[in-house]
Amino acid sequence: MKMIAIIGDEQTRPLIRKMFTAHQVSLFSSIAIRGCSCESGGEPVAWWPAGKEIPTAYSSLCFAILDDEKAEKIMADIEATPVAADPAFPAKAFMMNVEKMI
Repeated sequence: MKMIAIIGDEQTRPLIRKMFTAHQVSLFSSIAIRGCSCESGGEPVAWWPAGKEIPTAYSSLCFAILDDEKAEKIMADIEATPVAADPAFPAKAFMMNVEKMI
């Protein structure tokens, strides 16, 4: 069993959900995330300084628990055809082993 987690900006979220639907996978959950801006050309911020205003971006993390074969297929498809509303900022996908789910 594997867990696939895909994080992308808020404009990419509908494409991520559509990709899961195309693979006939029900999302386990989707989590909204507020993080540092990933504007191209700007100075990258590797950490979030407390009490300081910096440009923010909104992302979502979608994940599902599924069998190994389907997880491998999804990862191969994402590698071949990145999921992105803006090609400069494609979604990032992670696959992790799940030892046990109750």
